[in-house]
Amino acid sequence: PTATYLMMAICIGVFAYGEAAETSRVLVEDYGYLPSRLAERGAEGYIGLVTHMFLHGGWLHLIVNMIVLWSFGRGLEPVMGSFRFVVLYLVTGVLAALAHGFVNDLSNVILIGASGAIAGVLGAAVVAAPRLPVIFVIVPMPLWISVIALVALHVAAIMFDWDPEIAWHAHLAGLAVGAVLYPLLRRRPAA
Repeated sequence: PTATYLMMAICIGVFAYGEAAETSRVLVEDYGYLPSRLAERGAEGYIGLVTHMFLHGGWLHLIVNMIVLWSFGRGLEPVMGSFRFVVLYLVTGVLAALAHGFVNDLSNVILIGASGAIAGVLGAAVVAAPRLPVIFVIVPMPLWISVIALVALHVAAIMFDWDPEIAWHAHLAGLAVGAVLYPLLRRRPAA
């Protein structure tokens, strides 16, 4: 799964660079996704739609995202092919960010993290292998049940305004986009 490891390496490398050079804040401000920049800066404002996926707000944010990407990307990428997997990752990340900006009034809050794109990988994985056994929190269950539980938690988080710094809408949008895109992007068996 070369592309999976490449995405992980970019995320880890960017985070490590920001920490070592003490430029994390500057990287976030310059390359995070800020919805209000789309109107203000024209083409330059769109760069953050892609670059935000490779920035993280702390070690825990990075580690959780990399574990989920590693867990599902390694199985999904060989089924899809590396190029299609990268397309899935980038498109779901961009659409998740746009959905987040559209749904939230927080157009002046910078969005960072690979969560929307990784949720897209998870959405594709649940379509590809719904019965895949996973451990959700500490309970073993099929992937499709864990995704239903994850969606329910996200809906509750939005309804009760849990941790407003987490991009709950981006996660849900990424999950939905990944589920829709997988049938379009998966490899077709040779006739």
